[in-house]
Amino acid sequence: MAAAVAVAASARSLARSRASRFLSPSPLPASGGPGPKANMASLAGLSRGKKVALTALGVLTAGGAGLALALHTAVSAGELELHPPNYPWSHNGLLSALDHSSIRRGYAVYKQVCSACHSMEYLAFRNLIGVSHTEAEAKALAEEIEVQDGPDENGEMFMRPGKLSDYFPKPYPNPEAARAANNGAVPPDLSYIVNARHGGEDYVFSLLTGYCDPPAGVLLIGSLLVPLTYYLKRHKWSVLKSRKIAYRPPK
Repeated sequence: MAAAVAVAASARSLARSRASRFLSPSPLPASGGPGPKANMASLAGLSRGKKVALTALGVLTAGGAGLALALHTAVSAGELELHPPNYPWSHNGLLSALDHSSIRRGYAVYKQVCSACHSMEYLAFRNLIGVSHTEAEAKALAEEIEVQDGPDENGEMFMRPGKLSDYFPKPYPNPEAARAANNGAVPPDLSYIVNARHGGEDYVFSLLTGYCDPPAGVLLIGSLLVPLTYYLKRHKWSVLKSRKIAYRPPK
């Protein structure tokens, strides 16, 4: 008991000494030492160029902070924006993993439906091994496509069956062809679509399952605006858009 009291007393005295050291006023600078007036004099003694540089640095820092805040506010979802509902995914837990059967079905849906317009150019057939397919199955899927390779011994390009190291084929040869086939809009790549959209998989699931037919007796205005816009853009204003001056000689 006495030992405990002694330890408590020593700890109390140590705490008091530390508190007095932190709370005690700092000593005044010795004669000849740099005090506040000396620091102000050193700042006042800077050249005009250095003052302008420091002012510009402060303005740029404040402007960058304001721009970052504005962008963050613009990107963040506002009160008038709809948020996708939070679905109870089985892989949301800290120790949870994706369902391999669901991944396999997802790849089948992409291959049969989505691959007609969307690409997944950052994924290779080897990425399927151990995730949704076996090595033999992934190799068989890769051999279904033809990949341009070369040059050969004669310096010519040739076509060969796909390998595990090949990436998924693109539906269009270039962005211009994709834009021309989809009314001017390039279909987004689906390799990282979950990470690229606010809401992640909730957004993608809501987008795919959120379409429905209009109620009976309701006519959508968009169905009338699309052909009207096409007519005005392609035919009605084609003469004005061509910017060509035609000369008609008098009869």
